[in-house]
Amino acid sequence: MNVTIRWKDCSKSDAVTSHLEMKFSKFEDFIFVMPNMKAEITYYPKNQSYTTSVNVQTKGKGILRAESNAQDILTSINTVTEKMLDQLRRVKTSYEN
Repeated sequence: MNVTIRWKDCSKSDAVTSHLEMKFSKFEDFIFVMPNMKAEITYYPKNQSYTTSVNVQTKGKGILRAESNAQDILTSINTVTEKMLDQLRRVKTSYEN
């Protein structure tokens, strides 16, 4: 798995990077997911919130995208992971039918 992370208006953190990679490793359970993923973490000082967006390329279904906003960066990552897993489960169902 290769995760490309883009940091906007926030500093890069090794702890956050490893947490994100650990969460995104769940996507590898789906055989139709390509190994290259892109994530973007943006901090909005006006709202004091973080937005995490992720793009996952799949075989035959194109690119899936999910986004989450939260006051805490880890919460944002956890929420976007759950949203993406939900999308991947729906795509898996269409592959099986």
